Amino acid sequence: SYFDVSELDDPALMARVIAELPWPERLARAGRLRFATDRRLCLGAGWLAAHMLGDAGASDLTLGYGAHGKPYLVNHPSIHFNLSHSGTLAACAVADMPVGIDVETVRDHGEAVARYCCQPKELDWLRQAPDRAWSFTRLWVRKESYIKLTGDGLSREPRSFSVLPGETPKDDTFFIELPISDALIDTLICVCTHGRSEVRLTRWSSREAR
Repeated sequence: SYFDVSELDDPALMARVIAELPWPERLARAGRLRFATDRRLCLGAGWLAAHMLGDAGASDLTLGYGAHGKPYLVNHPSIHFNLSHSGTLAACAVADMPVGIDVETVRDHGEAVARYCCQPKELDWLRQAPDRAWSFTRLWVRKESYIKLTGDGLSREPRSFSVLPGETPKDDTFFIELPISDALIDTLICVCTHGRSEVRLTRWSSREAR
């Protein structure tokens, strides 16, 4: 699901989020952020995740962290989740298998960034693409979601593997790309799993928070 954190411009709703968020470390992280937009994203992503995990049957939301910081539920090892945010959107994936998710505003970050994260064959594909911004964002979300799936984080160089359409880092890796058409600007979500999984994209709203 994804959540437009612009809803948190409402002070009363923001106060509710702060009161309900089950993870003090996320509250502390948000408090260290300089800009209000970043605080809304941090808190909104956490609030969305807490509700989705509860709906998935998690009664204890105590978190542990992998070697490179990927969070997991200590007492619900069969429930997996991952978070991402960009622009005004926060996104969360919940699954019964390891999962990674990335959401990005569609834009071209330029040749230097492309060379940093892309292999030569990916650069060739990108330079021939009719819409460079869209094509670059496709590569970016696939790489980010895979790194988040594996939990490698910044320890894994994004150009160390290829995610060209039709290619995957491993045979059992699957990418599901989900464009969002109702955002104010073009946005792309990618979910990555080991093994096939049905993905259902829904827009979540604070109205659904019980």
